[in-house]
Amino acid sequence: FYVPNLMVGARGNFLPGRVNYFVTLNAGDNLANYKTFKTSREHTATFTDASVTLSYIPGVRVRLGRFKKPGPEELYQGLDATDYIFMTDFVNRVQVERFIEGNAKGTAAISGQGYSGNIKKYADDADVGRDTGVQFFDAFKRDKWTHSYAVMLAEGEGVHGFDLNSGHDTNLYWASEYDLPGGKGALKHGVKLFGWHQSGKRNFIIDSAGTKSQDFDKIRYGIGAKALGPIFGENRGIHRLGFELMYAEGMIFHTPAGNISDAPFGGWVQVAAERENQSRGITLDYGYYLNKHWQFDARWSRHDLLYKSLGTSTWGPADRRELEFLTLGVNYHFTPATRLTFNYEYRHVTAPDQTTSTAANANNAYVVTGSVGDHLGLRLTHKF
Repeated sequence: FYVPNLMVGARGNFLPGRVNYFVTLNAGDNLANYKTFKTSREHTATFTDASVTLSYIPGVRVRLGRFKKPGPEELYQGLDATDYIFMTDFVNRVQVERFIEGNAKGTAAISGQGYSGNIKKYADDADVGRDTGVQFFDAFKRDKWTHSYAVMLAEGEGVHGFDLNSGHDTNLYWASEYDLPGGKGALKHGVKLFGWHQSGKRNFIIDSAGTKSQDFDKIRYGIGAKALGPIFGENRGIHRLGFELMYAEGMIFHTPAGNISDAPFGGWVQVAAERENQSRGITLDYGYYLNKHWQFDARWSRHDLLYKSLGTSTWGPADRRELEFLTLGVNYHFTPATRLTFNYEYRHVTAPDQTTSTAANANNAYVVTGSVGDHLGLRLTHKF
């Protein structure tokens, strides 16, 4: 039993209409308080959001501090607008960044990306979808359309300050929403079209003297469309649809292959760092609103992990994985502010191209993919 998300927050005004603040403290059993793959807790609680927003220039609001990065809808939207408990694999693996000093593959460090003294079986930090920086953003209403943009210049660091790069990240976002009757605030009904792009550089430490590696590109981008509530608005339909297509180039978290008898990777954390290593994610979402209390959801997602690769002995076709998940959910709304969410997720993982692997390595790949079980979750959400 664990509590994946235990968070309190505060939002308010220092100067009404001009300066507001937003702070969240997360004490859950998650990457904010644990290092990835390390079972002992590192932090009792972590400030995952701490920002101030200035509204002095018409058309350009300025946000400073730590906050959510503009990116995929699944990660960017607020918890009260999230229909599912579990993230898709692409977002969880590729968008939620884990930071490491040294990179490994097989049983040893990758030359030019780490050394024997700094590769680990756990990550040093994670960003939990946030970054520290400055963001310029606003929204504009044109008839029934609302257009919004965001440009964020960020440090490219974890929530505990791990920062190993030679520059700043740039995060871009655009969305256009067609307003429909019903809902309000984050739950306003409508149809939303959106696109986003993230870019930055990452480095490793390659020797005991602290020498930095060459720069490695980290690129993420995607497009999508979704119905915000019933697809034709309140009292006009009972269905919700959504779609998102996402890509990643470089710095792709591949995970270790630990807990397997004679596993060749020894549990070392592995990142496919070169830009030639690429992944693709696609998500299809459907919702059915029976009445004001009952909501039924279904989401299909697929992650083509390393569908393109460097094509060397370090990263090649044998490292490709196909992850296909189907999540079935029920939301019961006690009141507009309180709901109970139940999810059951069917998970299917394959290693489709093992022709270049040895028999032992191919067997290990099949053991890993065959060991992935289904996922079950229950969550109570109350907003006030």
